[in-house]
Amino acid sequence: MLNGKSRLKIFGSLSALTVFSTDRPFAPGMPLFLLPESPFGLNTNTFDIHGRQSNIGATFIGPEANGFTPSATFVSFIANDTLTGDSYGFLPYNAFGELKNEDWRFAAGLQNDVFNPRKPNVISLAAMFTTGNTGSFRSQARVERFIKPTDASEYTIQFALSDPIQSVFGSRDLRIQEDNGWPNVEGRVSMGLGETETLVGNRKARAFELGSSAFVGQIRTTRSILAPQDPQSPIRNVVDCWGFGVDAAVNLTSSIGIQGEVFTGAGLGEYNGGIGQTFDSATRNAIRSSGGWGEVFAYLTPALHVHSGYGIDSPLRRVDDTFALTQNQTFFTNVVWNWSKNVQISNQVDYRKTNYRSPLLDATGCIFYSEFLWKF
Repeated sequence: MLNGKSRLKIFGSLSALTVFSTDRPFAPGMPLFLLPESPFGLNTNTFDIHGRQSNIGATFIGPEANGFTPSATFVSFIANDTLTGDSYGFLPYNAFGELKNEDWRFAAGLQNDVFNPRKPNVISLAAMFTTGNTGSFRSQARVERFIKPTDASEYTIQFALSDPIQSVFGSRDLRIQEDNGWPNVEGRVSMGLGETETLVGNRKARAFELGSSAFVGQIRTTRSILAPQDPQSPIRNVVDCWGFGVDAAVNLTSSIGIQGEVFTGAGLGEYNGGIGQTFDSATRNAIRSSGGWGEVFAYLTPALHVHSGYGIDSPLRRVDDTFALTQNQTFFTNVVWNWSKNVQISNQVDYRKTNYRSPLLDATGCIFYSEFLWKF
């Protein structure tokens, strides 16, 4: 580390997040969807304040070797090991090593998915999962190829073999979900047009970006020994999973832009689609689902910016299916103020609507977030 050829950067943040909801959300403090309203007309409003979005991370960059620069990245939060756990713990988010040059990147470890990698600018770490934003983070090995015909254009091809199971959500079924002995295969092709410029807010981006991604894989479900013995329910079942998505971002000016994603597929629970549902417990069929999200943003000053958007996840309902959650929607607006280089203050309001198979269980409500973030 002292030879002048390697660099180690340690970074992190301390977060104080306040969440008030007019209707009980799941999960507390990191809302994904709304739980049914009280059948007795009782109040179900909730209040949470926590620091589980505080994080610590480090990046290491080593000396160049054979035309490649080696590096490693690690980021973790003090949330529980699943976002649905309402407690403190240790949540690894990224932990990977890579070799990279101007044309190639080889990486292995815990990384964000190749499938639908774009994320909305929202306060919660849940990032609109289960309400239009698919793509998670999981262990994978990937290769990427960068093609730059000119300074005003760039094309990227990505390919990955990844773990079919991610750990963002806790188990919600009496059947065990596991891989079927094969990795998922993920791929993405993207293009960027316009020269990379420094925009308002010290953002570096091209004028237009467009990507298309997909994955295929399998999930094996096994009946838990704790589940009631049911002759109609097979001990083991294999579910075919797949997804296709398109994402885009447009910087209309140096301070105004739009971005978003759309998706469709089956068995998307492990990619935060299908409102977190992978297969129907009665039919054991993969749950088909489609949706997406869109966002408009504006940097009023280099330190003050606003973001507004909408997301929807809508599983396909078939006659024999019995899964509970049938649609999840979110409208959001937030204001982010970078008070200084190290201090950020953010406020957000969501209007959410969650539909169930029985309309009597449908829930609507507003969620208000306020975060004080100190970065170092």
